[in-house]
Amino acid sequence: MPAMNQLCLTLAYANDWNPTRVLGTVSFSLTSGLCALVVYLCWMRRKRRDPQHGLGLWLGLLFAQIAMVIELQLSSRFDAGLVIRNLITDMDLYENRRQLQAMAFMLIAIPLIATYSTVLYMLRKRGLAVLLTVGGTMASISLFCLPLISLHLVDQIMYHHLGPVMFISLLWFGCAMVTFAGAAKAMVASRNALFSLPSSRDWHRSEPRRSKRGVETRTSPHRSTNRQALHNSGRRV
Repeated sequence: MPAMNQLCLTLAYANDWNPTRVLGTVSFSLTSGLCALVVYLCWMRRKRRDPQHGLGLWLGLLFAQIAMVIELQLSSRFDAGLVIRNLITDMDLYENRRQLQAMAFMLIAIPLIATYSTVLYMLRKRGLAVLLTVGGTMASISLFCLPLISLHLVDQIMYHHLGPVMFISLLWFGCAMVTFAGAAKAMVASRNALFSLPSSRDWHRSEPRRSKRGVETRTSPHRSTNRQALHNSGRRV
């Protein structure tokens, strides 16, 4: 019971504004800002009709980072875990909760690992930047899902204090840094790809003018070519 009481105090501490929450909020705020910058660059590439802009993927990553920042302020994962524990108590299954938690952990962990592996395999040709960002984001989401299962041993490890912060906040920081590294690499690649694209003005200058009958009347001194030939973006980000 003393260990359980200490764990309850630790979970209550996690709901207050403290160094653990500050570290997580700062970490995911940084990744959110960098992902937002990549989204802007992808949007600019889309305006210039770059077929490899990758805007949809980076929008999803941005929303995931913002959602984790919001969750750190709301702490709804603990409320959801409490609802699940109350439901187990009402069904008179609380004495067997450890077996149920272990079973739920296996039922969630195995499909989750399979899903993550499939996603990373599908994105393997998108480059290291995308793999790092997606992998770091998925790992961060998994850490936020742990309180829903609330295995006693896992909770003792995750919410163990290391100085002013808990161990889980260091895991958040580590996952966020992986995401940050991938997003920074993608930002550089998107910036280089954007600058290699022709502007709308240059593109219109390269187009020949035609009369109503379809006869070419005047051409630009620039060589006419299509956008794909003008743009050598390399690996898609």
